[in-house]
Amino acid sequence: MYGNYRHIFKWGDPSHEEQLKDHVVHFAKEHFGMTDADFANKHLPGFDTITLKKRPRLSKASLGALKKIVGAENVSTEDFERAYHSAGKFYLELLKLRLGVIDNPPDAVVYPRDEKDVIAIVRLCNAKRIPITPFGGHSSVTRGVEPVKGGISLDLTRHMNAVIRVNEINSTVTVQPGMFGPALEEFLNRYKAGYTCGHFPQSFEFSTVGGWAVTRGAGQASTGYGKIEDMVLSMRTVTPAGIIETKDYPAAAIGPDIDQIIIGSEGAYGVVTEITMKIRTYRPQNTSHTSFVFKDFKSAVTAMRTVMQAEFGKPHLFRISDPEETEMAFRMGGKHGGLGDKVLSLLGYKPMQRCLMFVSVEGDANYTKFVVGKIKDVASDFGALCTGAGPTKKWLEQRYSSAYLRDPLMDAGILADTLETSVSWENLNQLWSEVRDYIKARPKTVCMVHLSHIYENGANLYFTFLTPMNKGDEVRDFVQFHKGIVDTVHANHGSISHHHGVGKMLAPWMPKEHDTASIELMRAIKKHLDPKGIMNPGTLGL
Repeated sequence: MYGNYRHIFKWGDPSHEEQLKDHVVHFAKEHFGMTDADFANKHLPGFDTITLKKRPRLSKASLGALKKIVGAENVSTEDFERAYHSAGKFYLELLKLRLGVIDNPPDAVVYPRDEKDVIAIVRLCNAKRIPITPFGGHSSVTRGVEPVKGGISLDLTRHMNAVIRVNEINSTVTVQPGMFGPALEEFLNRYKAGYTCGHFPQSFEFSTVGGWAVTRGAGQASTGYGKIEDMVLSMRTVTPAGIIETKDYPAAAIGPDIDQIIIGSEGAYGVVTEITMKIRTYRPQNTSHTSFVFKDFKSAVTAMRTVMQAEFGKPHLFRISDPEETEMAFRMGGKHGGLGDKVLSLLGYKPMQRCLMFVSVEGDANYTKFVVGKIKDVASDFGALCTGAGPTKKWLEQRYSSAYLRDPLMDAGILADTLETSVSWENLNQLWSEVRDYIKARPKTVCMVHLSHIYENGANLYFTFLTPMNKGDEVRDFVQFHKGIVDTVHANHGSISHHHGVGKMLAPWMPKEHDTASIELMRAIKKHLDPKGIMNPGTLGL
């Protein structure tokens, strides 16, 4: 078993140390004023061995009862496991782990073997008022898995990680919540005719089906397939008030949609034990890719809106990089200052003005070619230069690897974080401008923005920012900076989240996001399903 803080906060394999490429180091030196000394030693490396100050508070009787339910081998009070289950991958959580700070470890980690175990655990914990925090892939970026009141972390990945059934007639799969994305996709790809789940978030390698559902997640193909709430047909959820079981109707008019109450609830109402979701035929040979360079952000966004409202079909991957993200792509790809760069500039596609667009369309071969052709026509109408399939394919190749860069950037003392929002078309340009202005007001800060989940009525804006840490004052500095970004997003008519969820991190903004009656409704549901407040306390502000 691993034993230090670094083994917890690192993305991916704890033993693998990602190295920054030379061009990234060169850019950091040039833009942030860094020197070789900044890269010589890791800042707050987290190599200290974990020793938790907070000892388990569960009584021997409670621990014994849990062991009787799941077996002694599936209950742990060991320091490393408790520390591992104390945090996800939110920047502040990673920063505190680097500082050796674990505010809220669970008192025990429990690995249920099946739904019967979950029912017994919830019944026991409800009787004894022991908090339960469901735990999946460890990739939450909203403090969603932090057990703020201790209790147990209910890890669903060790045992509850399998496909229950595939229904080819209905085109559905029923899955246990602890199954990781790659395992599900591999199973579906190989199943008889071959299928795909269609859901590929950047955290795909280290996120679970249950996590996708309870956070209202979105994958890179969401413009075509929809977000997870568009994919889920039915669920089973164990709550302190009893089991909620919905049916896999394709649609129904039987009152409010109970699935949509559980989807996005982030474990605050109960533990999801079974999910039935749509699947699609796996036909990668039919996928059509293309890409474009636009002269400016406004024309790229207008073209994107036109495509979504034209009703000729939707792309699956549909993405715009704003001028600064486009510039970074040119730099990191070694294209900055080259012949192609100079030619583009002469044609009017100038650095820090031009924008990249990536497009992929999946499905029937005739359909994919037709939709790509129509998108090319629209892009041409807005002055775009078609740059072919290559850039989109190259972007897809590094889709998951870019997440590994945050660790070595933090090692060098660079604050690297993201924040995303949903916004209507009429407010999009103002929000993009105002939030960028706030972020860029911080000296030596890179702010890259993309649109990656697109709708007829608006889009998701995803902000990535890099800036030197304020060494010695890292926590307070980040909290203040982050709060200002969220406040600026909300002040400009953006949602506090589009697909990351709320967790405890964004909970303070929920009363601003919803009116009083809506908040009271969520609290009433909480009170009915979880009257003693044991389910993931603090999440959603409940």
